[in-house]
Amino acid sequence: MKNILISSLIVIFTIGCIFFVFQDKKPQSFAGKNELPGGPNAIGSAENPTARTNWEFTRLCDPETNTIPRNMRKLELEFAKHMPKATDYFSKNLTWTRRGPFHVGGRTRGAAIDVANENIFLAGGVSGGMWRSENGGASWSKTSGSAEMHNVTCIAQDIRAGKTNTWYIGTGEGYGASASATGAYFLGNGLYKSTDNGLTWSSIISTASGTPETFDLNWDIVWNIALDPSNTSEDEIYAAAYGSIYRSANGGETWTTSISGGSYYTDVVATSDGTIYATLSSDGIYGGIWRTTDGVTWTEIQPEGSFPLIFDRFVIGINPSNENEVYFLGVTPGYGQLSNTWTGEEAWHSLWKYTYVSGDGTGTGGVWTDLSANIPNTGASSFDRFYAQGSYDLVVKVKPDEPNVIFIGGTNLYRSTDGFTSPDNVKQIGGYEIGTTLPDFHVYPNHHPDLHSVFFLPSDNDVMFSASDGGIHRTNNCLQETVEWISLNNGYYTTQIYTLSVDEESTNDKLIAGFQDNGNYFTNSSDPYATWTMPLNGDGSYSAITNSGNTYYLSIQNGKTYKVTLDESGIPTAFARIDPIGASGYQFINQFTVDPNNSNLMYMPAGWRLYRNDSLNYIPLASNYDSISTGWTYFSDTSNQSATVFTAVAASKIPANIVYAGTSRKKLYKITDANTGDPDLVDTYSYSFPNGYINCIAVDPRDANKAMVVFTNYKVYSVWYTTDGGENWSKVAGNLEETSTGGGSGPSCRWASILPVGDSTIYFLGTSTGLYVTNTLDSAHNTVWYQLAEDLIGNNVVEMVKTRESDGLVVVATHGNGIFSTHVTSYFDIFESVDELKNELRCKFYPNPANNMAFLEFNARKPGKYQLSVYNTEGRVLKTQLGTVLQGNNKIEIGTGNLPNGQYLCKIEVNNSRTTAKFIVKR
Repeated sequence: MKNILISSLIVIFTIGCIFFVFQDKKPQSFAGKNELPGGPNAIGSAENPTARTNWEFTRLCDPETNTIPRNMRKLELEFAKHMPKATDYFSKNLTWTRRGPFHVGGRTRGAAIDVANENIFLAGGVSGGMWRSENGGASWSKTSGSAEMHNVTCIAQDIRAGKTNTWYIGTGEGYGASASATGAYFLGNGLYKSTDNGLTWSSIISTASGTPETFDLNWDIVWNIALDPSNTSEDEIYAAAYGSIYRSANGGETWTTSISGGSYYTDVVATSDGTIYATLSSDGIYGGIWRTTDGVTWTEIQPEGSFPLIFDRFVIGINPSNENEVYFLGVTPGYGQLSNTWTGEEAWHSLWKYTYVSGDGTGTGGVWTDLSANIPNTGASSFDRFYAQGSYDLVVKVKPDEPNVIFIGGTNLYRSTDGFTSPDNVKQIGGYEIGTTLPDFHVYPNHHPDLHSVFFLPSDNDVMFSASDGGIHRTNNCLQETVEWISLNNGYYTTQIYTLSVDEESTNDKLIAGFQDNGNYFTNSSDPYATWTMPLNGDGSYSAITNSGNTYYLSIQNGKTYKVTLDESGIPTAFARIDPIGASGYQFINQFTVDPNNSNLMYMPAGWRLYRNDSLNYIPLASNYDSISTGWTYFSDTSNQSATVFTAVAASKIPANIVYAGTSRKKLYKITDANTGDPDLVDTYSYSFPNGYINCIAVDPRDANKAMVVFTNYKVYSVWYTTDGGENWSKVAGNLEETSTGGGSGPSCRWASILPVGDSTIYFLGTSTGLYVTNTLDSAHNTVWYQLAEDLIGNNVVEMVKTRESDGLVVVATHGNGIFSTHVTSYFDIFESVDELKNELRCKFYPNPANNMAFLEFNARKPGKYQLSVYNTEGRVLKTQLGTVLQGNNKIEIGTGNLPNGQYLCKIEVNNSRTTAKFIVKR
């Protein structure tokens, strides 16, 4: 037994960061058997259980430090605030359509019902923001702004009388080995608070990032929040964050550290009388199970000798009928109940019941019962066995009115009617379909695997809700022999899209989108409320629509690719798996491309090899589940082993048969006459390229000598452009970089698309802070990118942008808020007249040299807005001013008193006319 007495040290935090979390984990979306067998949506595989994490990390880390920079989300969001908005500069307003999917939800950890009004639900996606329903989930409204937090992990309401309008949410999702905690994840921004019943949210400044370095990480991952409902004089809150349990007695204004010690996994709950239970994983100094009745003195209560010494995440479930009974469900390597999972992994889990008797709850003051032997680990299929995926999905809940009815969740949801005192009365009621097997696996009807939360309707505890990787679901009778579920994902736009494809040969409304955890979805309707169909389950990856929409190529994680025909509803009518036999080293989400001129040709990277298939049209749809050799060869230049791997590939339209292939470490290759024989791969990268991950190669459909290359890593120069087939490359990220070297707070750029419109060209760029557009790629690092749809897409991560020349279709895939589309049929749908755009602003800068103040005079052709930036000789932005101008003569005052002596560059843009002026500060 250990006791900890809280010190009076109050840790006060200041404002900070926010970030959505890409994570590891597993499965897919909804039920039914109209989809192809793919593979369970996965963190990785039995051979590489961290494939997704490694892929995300490699794409985003700073190559110089091999870490994701601290506070990066906060920094890039602050940087994005100063990016020019297209609507401000051009007075244009494209009509965007939210394409959906309307009925598919994304990963949700935090969800709750208003105790004062059962029709009001609050829920948050881990990258989709906060949502609110006023009709029991029949419809939803987003309550977090487009530039606010999007990575919600937990939620708690103040249930005291007169206080129920107050809610708290935690942000920042953690999962994986604790050793990775400092760099492998996108993190959060502490806690947020609502005092208007979830309509609006504000940051609790004391928990926001940007505080002293030693405290930043703790609030970047928040596992749970608990409020003491018995304290009527104080607003007493507990937060289970990375490494610590925190306590506040004033609604979060200030905090004390209750228990610290560096544990990666934590949890905290409160009983109605103010007894607090907390868990901390064994990797920390104070790893264990703790109890307090006053929030000050904590006692470690787990039994000595019989309790596992090594444990990861433990979650807590209090029995509402008798709060002296508490259940603890955890991941306990080498101890407890062994499950041999469908991944081939041996997974260990433990379930314990604690009954408080007297005193501080230790020794004879508390009774512990090990129920681990009754955790499900048998069944007709390995899918039927309990599996928490290494702490990713874990929940235990007691039915409020029946203390022997207990629910535990991992990949599946299980119900015991005898308190897990035996294995005889345990039944699977959600997650995967009972008895499903590989390769043709399915999910439980109208439900979803990977359970994170379970909660009940206060007025009728038979009505139960689940929050999972597939959003929110409801059952009207959780005691049914066969539990039936209803999806509440009605406009709960929290899906996380990796990829999308459009029909390049027609102007129809067909889309295929690859969703994290939710498979590949199909629609042929632009109706925002249309139901999408899932033809291939798994983690949705790259796809293509060919042969006038009659043939589809769909893929899931780790390169598994299918040729498919679909009916008008998107239901598969025939299929064949087609990825090359013997290939290996795929990216978790692995690219391929079908030649835009020849639907018989496909190019696919696999590790250090680049494969070509020249017989797609002749592959029979034989319903085979294994990879094939038909039509596949690889370019011999790519046969050598290398530390770098192919990550991106693109094929030209005019002229045909030119292929560009990019790698994970800066190299870019060009293949001419790639459609036949065994041509050489020609190095076409610039020595100035960063040592980063090439995620996208955008080839101009009218001229293959013109191409853009996008690096996704932070702290590198992100976007490059060639007009001569790769002989020379120019920096064109422009104002999306804080410095000319790529260092600083600029976003992670993800995807570029080039759209010819008449005699002009429009360039789109998806980034981690939204969608941007420009009409000119300036080779001198002076490209000006403008944010599009800032009020709709906002600062959501845009993973992909697809454009179609024939009708100007633009489709945008976000990682957290679904899909959007518009049509750009004229250059002037976005931009002003070409003559005005090309107008060079004439200005006068004085005095030069400057001392403490300088002035810039110019003549504006019309009223509008300006952006002025001052750079040092290294290209770093030192000062930015935004404002409005009048038609005619204008004079802007520039403070130079805080600039040291030296040379500087002033760049100003007014109504899309721009100029630069060099000046000196000398005192």
